[in-house]
Amino acid sequence: MRAVVVGVGASARELIRRLGDSWSVVVVDTDADRFDEIVAIRDVETVLGDGSSSVVLRQAGIEGAVAVIASTSSDDVNLEVSRLARDAGVEQVIALARVPERMEEYRELGVDVISPARLAARGMEVAMEPRKVASTTFADGRAEAIEFEIAPDSPVQGKALKEIHSELWVVAAILRDGKLVVPHGNTRLLTGDKVTVVGSATDFTQVVRTFAGGVSRFPLNFGRKVVVPLGNERDRATAVEEAAYFVRNSNAVELLVIHRDPESIKNQAEADELARLIGTIDAETLGVEIDVKPVGSDLLGASVSIASEESVGTIVVTLPERSAMRPFAKIPSILNRLADANVPVLLTRGDAKFSMIVAPARRTVSGDVAGRAAIDIARRAGVKVTGVAVASPVFMGRDDLKDKRAATAWLRREAAVQDVEVERHVVRGNPVKVLSSVTRSDTLLVVSMPKLPVSRFNPGIAVWAAARGEGSVLFVPVSE
Repeated sequence: MRAVVVGVGASARELIRRLGDSWSVVVVDTDADRFDEIVAIRDVETVLGDGSSSVVLRQAGIEGAVAVIASTSSDDVNLEVSRLARDAGVEQVIALARVPERMEEYRELGVDVISPARLAARGMEVAMEPRKVASTTFADGRAEAIEFEIAPDSPVQGKALKEIHSELWVVAAILRDGKLVVPHGNTRLLTGDKVTVVGSATDFTQVVRTFAGGVSRFPLNFGRKVVVPLGNERDRATAVEEAAYFVRNSNAVELLVIHRDPESIKNQAEADELARLIGTIDAETLGVEIDVKPVGSDLLGASVSIASEESVGTIVVTLPERSAMRPFAKIPSILNRLADANVPVLLTRGDAKFSMIVAPARRTVSGDVAGRAAIDIARRAGVKVTGVAVASPVFMGRDDLKDKRAATAWLRREAAVQDVEVERHVVRGNPVKVLSSVTRSDTLLVVSMPKLPVSRFNPGIAVWAAARGEGSVLFVPVSE
């Protein structure tokens, strides 16, 4: 079988390298020097001349050709080669569209058209946006099939297909835990699903926005209320103020302030002071919907009980004062007391706002959970995220700097989906010292909840960083 290839560029050379022995190849080009590269690949016939000339194409044997490939760098030339090949009755005509916008001109000639620019862009897009696993076109380029991986913050995560029905596309298949799921209207999309979506190529942007976009959800994946115990003036000035700020700048919808019943306090001065503090709690001042509820004397225990009965997304507690001798003396006990609540715990140190969110960048399940929570809060608060990755010192013999950079790159890509800026901070050293050094009084450090119960003798990096840093710390539980 004879194939006439017009234009000896990189695509043509790769094609000739891949063609089987049953093909007899003739190459046409205006640059004789290029023939040397082709001859080095396989034995071919060569014709020097302009492939858009009918005389040159006849010299190349177009009348007896089974296939003609128009692969020059000019669309005008490729279109003319395609037209001449069609007029000559060539069975298969394939052309490269150098300008994607001109693909319709090739289709009007009835030839198979390929856009190298789109193929390259598709490969680059999949590499740059990990939520897109693969994509391909069919139906003469008018339709596109895209495979997405459903992320925890995807707009369609947890939704049934009938809830996201569209005339623009259909979900053709779902790969879940390595098994094929043939979807129907009641099928719900879950985190980690690889979903193949088929739709019109002209609706590509809408499909991507629907399946690969990101929405801020935290802390609604845990609950809608933020609980804050009020016991003294410091709680009012720190925990309550920051909890209200947290509600305003997250997806939480209500602040629940719990306190002892002043009438149950025997010390009258203490009872009067608590009553005064309760009187300062109002929705207009704090700018959020508020519920104030009296509970027993054990405020932490009451927080756990409420979390088991109501929709609680976060518990906010005043961070204990630091001690030079015992910098984290009470943090383990607080986390252990709240363990059964299984909700995020925000330990606040004073400032009622966050100018920056700090998150350790680690490609682990716990690292991903903390990173996504940081992104969600930053999106709602309108601040940036500092992704911190600490590599091992060189003298320890383990060079994991590349892995740490990759982790911060992942955090940046995930944040970009929600238009959140990430400043990468990759250094070698001690994780506790590094995390402590980048946190200020107006920053929020977001970390995963340590394995509970927390040991006072080996509390872990997150607790150490919480104790030594200057700002507030949010501990986010990791679901099984």
